[in-house]
Amino acid sequence: MNGKKMLETAAVLGGAAALTTAVGAWCGYRTAFQADPRRQSPIQEIPEGEGFDDYREQMLENIHILLEAPYERVTVRSHDGLKLVGKFYEGKPGAPLILFFHGYRSTAERDGSGGFQLCREKGWHILMPDQRAHGESEGDTITFGVRERLDCLAWARYAAKRMGPDAPIFLWGISMGAATVLMAADLPLPETVRGIVADCGFDTPAGIVKETIRHRRWPMFPLYPFTVLGARWFGKFSVTETSALDCVRRARLPILLIHGEADHVVPCDMARSLRYACASEVQLLTVPGAGHGISWYVDMPAYQAALLRFMEAHME
Repeated sequence: MNGKKMLETAAVLGGAAALTTAVGAWCGYRTAFQADPRRQSPIQEIPEGEGFDDYREQMLENIHILLEAPYERVTVRSHDGLKLVGKFYEGKPGAPLILFFHGYRSTAERDGSGGFQLCREKGWHILMPDQRAHGESEGDTITFGVRERLDCLAWARYAAKRMGPDAPIFLWGISMGAATVLMAADLPLPETVRGIVADCGFDTPAGIVKETIRHRRWPMFPLYPFTVLGARWFGKFSVTETSALDCVRRARLPILLIHGEADHVVPCDMARSLRYACASEVQLLTVPGAGHGISWYVDMPAYQAALLRFMEAHME
């Protein structure tokens, strides 16, 4: 083969490799991070597996009660200009406010339906945002808490301004929502934010991407590199630029971690890693037999007791 042919062959091979990389990165981005209403779970669709079947009827009843409750539609503007939408449920005068963040491709009405009942019984105010790229909130990309942490800060500032200096605020999140509130732990939150409750949150975005690939028995190579590249090229963020693990190392607020010991989506060991890394006061409740996101239903007495003790201890 002469020199010219060799150069032409190399150019063709290089072009094919570049195209393969671009297509792989796009597929990784579209699968993991791109907003798609068709892939967002409907409010009243309970997932299969992880023990949900045993609590399906109870969950659907709680969702129905929540959907019937009156609320005020409220909005804030994100740091990068997105309109974020939430629902505010008014409680009793002087009561604390729960700022609740839902999980990946889910809704606050489903993920928070159990806790909502307790909040109403206690007369607490509740603010349930749609995370960016979910529900009514704007956005094209889900960033696994990397950008959502700053949305949490915007919502906390809105809540503090609305409620005034005497109303305690607690951040509460589940799954990706838990990672969101944990990643906000080192941000300049309003002084009225008293604590963080994180239910089955992952420790790092990169870690949960890898865990998902392993759990689904997909090949780590080339899927993980393509997914990371897709986040950077098309989502304009990096899965390694920040993490809950990094942020709790600088946390000042007390944190309550809750995790199901039978969680096959976000391993319980991630909660233990967060506990050992946390610089502030931290408590960990693990629930035997609980799959992903259902600790509330598997052991409601233990969950509620831990939550109430935590809030009462840090209300002032």
